[in-house]
Amino acid sequence: MSAALFAVVSITDKVIMTGMGLRVRGFLLFIGFQTLITAVTVAIVNPFPSADTEVYVRGVGVGLMWGVSAPLVLWTLSREEVSRVTPISQSHPLLVVIFAVVLLGESLSLLESVAATLAIGGAVLAAVRLSDAGQIRLSGSLAFLGIAVVVIALAQILLKTVTDDLSFWHAMALRSVGMSFVLMLMNFRIPILVELGRFMWSPARFIALALDAAAATIAMTAITFAIATGPVSLANAFASTTPLFVFFATMFLAWKTRLLRDEVLDRRAISQKLLAAGMVVGGLVLIALT
Repeated sequence: MSAALFAVVSITDKVIMTGMGLRVRGFLLFIGFQTLITAVTVAIVNPFPSADTEVYVRGVGVGLMWGVSAPLVLWTLSREEVSRVTPISQSHPLLVVIFAVVLLGESLSLLESVAATLAIGGAVLAAVRLSDAGQIRLSGSLAFLGIAVVVIALAQILLKTVTDDLSFWHAMALRSVGMSFVLMLMNFRIPILVELGRFMWSPARFIALALDAAAATIAMTAITFAIATGPVSLANAFASTTPLFVFFATMFLAWKTRLLRDEVLDRRAISQKLLAAGMVVGGLVLIALT
C-alpha cells in the first residue's frame, strides 16, 4: 500500500510543479503548512507523554533531516524525469539496510549483500544517460538527489530509535515538527505565500494539492508504523516497489496525456528505466524476503 501511495505522491509532485506551474519554494511552503497541521492534530488528539528530553530531540532531529532533504528531492524532481528520479530517491531503503547493520547491529547475509549490490546498480543505471554517440553522462542535479537519499536513510535509522520510546503517532508528529520548522524558515516569505495562495485559488489545483497532501500523510504514517513495529530494514524494503509503480504510471500518462511532457519514450530510454526500476525493486524485495 505505501509503495503505491509513494508512487502517487511522486507523480503528483511532478505534475503540480511542471504541469501546473507551482514553483519549488511555493510547494515547500505548502508542505511546511501540511506537516505543521499534522503535528498539531496529533498533539490535540493524542497528547505527548512524559519522556526524556533526549527522545524528543531525536524525534525533532528526524524532521530536521527530512526538512533539509525535501528541497533537494523536489528541486531534482522539477528538473528530471520522474521515472529516473524515483529509483534513486527510493533507494534510501538500501542505505537504511547498510546503516542498520552498522549502527543497529542488524545482520546482512551473503544473499542480502548481493541484493544490495543489485539495488545499487539499479540506482546508478537510473542516473546514467547515453548519448547517440554512446557517451555516458550523469546529471548534476541527480548528485544532489544522492545527498538527499543519504540524509533520508540516516533519518529513518534515527526514527527507529525514537519509536523504541514513543508511539509511532508521536514519532510522526515530532518528525512533522522538525520538517515544518525547516521548510517554514526557508520559505515563509510574502511573495511565496502570495504565489501559493494564487495557485490554490483554482479548484483543480487545490484538489491536486489536497490529494497529494493526503497521499503523502497516509504513506508516511504507514512507513512510520512499519518501522515502529518491525525491523527497520524490512519496513523500508516493503516501500521499495515504488519505482515500478512510478514507471508504469508515468509511461501511461506520458503516452496518453501531456502531464509528463519531459518523459523520454524512445525504446532505449524505456528499456533502461524499466531495468533500473526492476533492479532496485528486485534487490530490496530480495533483502526483505531473506
